[in-house]
Amino acid sequence: MIEIKRTGIVRRASALLLDAILLAVLATGFMWILSLICNFGNVQRTYTEYAGAWEEYRKEYAPVIAGVYGFDYAEAEDGTVTVTKDGKPAQFEDLIDALTGDKGETEGAREAYDAYVALTETVPIAKLNNQLALMESMFLMFVTLGLLLSYLILEFIIPVCLKNGQTVGKKVFGIALVRQDCVRVKTLAVFVRAIFGKYIVETMLPIFLILFAGNGAALLSVILFAVLAIANIVLFFATKNRTPIHDLIAGTVAVDMNLQEIFDSEEELAERKALLAREAETPTEVWVDDPPAELAAEGEDGQPAETAETAETDDSATTDAPPADGADEGEQRGDPKQ
Repeated sequence: MIEIKRTGIVRRASALLLDAILLAVLATGFMWILSLICNFGNVQRTYTEYAGAWEEYRKEYAPVIAGVYGFDYAEAEDGTVTVTKDGKPAQFEDLIDALTGDKGETEGAREAYDAYVALTETVPIAKLNNQLALMESMFLMFVTLGLLLSYLILEFIIPVCLKNGQTVGKKVFGIALVRQDCVRVKTLAVFVRAIFGKYIVETMLPIFLILFAGNGAALLSVILFAVLAIANIVLFFATKNRTPIHDLIAGTVAVDMNLQEIFDSEEELAERKALLAREAETPTEVWVDDPPAELAAEGEDGQPAETAETAETDDSATTDAPPADGADEGEQRGDPKQ
């Protein structure tokens, strides 16, 4: 029976932490390089300039416009602005709509309207909104590409080069990846695990859920994010081989590199199983107490073993017997007594 040699939770967590740190550092570097290539600093400065012009206009004329058109306007010390109309919440855009609706004809609104016209000639609201949308889309692109490039390097290219699906963290802590049948992982499985499992499902999906949470789908986004996180934790602790989502998608298992028997191909695995099957079918004698009497009576050379009594008799006979060449000394000397 070929078993999966799982690695400990502490080692898995340590390898994950090291890989996460490297991923964060590498992704930050890629995002910085992309921001330089796309001249993101200039885009950000332009938006800041546009937003600053509109902020100055709001601080100077918003209370005036609110007073002229029947709005309640209040600004707290921390800069929080509250606008209401007949007890209902309103926005700064509602003030502008009221101002432009009669083109400042209402008494007290002419100066605010003229200032608005002058501002929109240089910085239209649409231009401000477009600049904000451009900045947000560029930032999202930096995050997406930065993480993608980082996952490609740390979770795909390096594991393919180091063999056995090992990232830097797994290499340091002696962890390897294998298929669920203990066959060495292929390049395609490593790619699916890194890009589809880790990058798309476990990283980008939560990021997009967080972004959608700010666009009116907060409750749904929080629920989906919680379901994804809980599912990953449950799969890790509930499955036999501690298989999170990315390993489940790729059909891989994290094992102890020093203890796991890894096969290069399915053919090698089949040969190993056949050998184990033959060994299991071969009968093996086990002596619980003493070996059989016929085996105990044989010596190491296969001849009958001498008993203690036989050995003692042979020793006595050897001691009492006269030497062969002196068996009849009297006859040889011509003893006259005979």
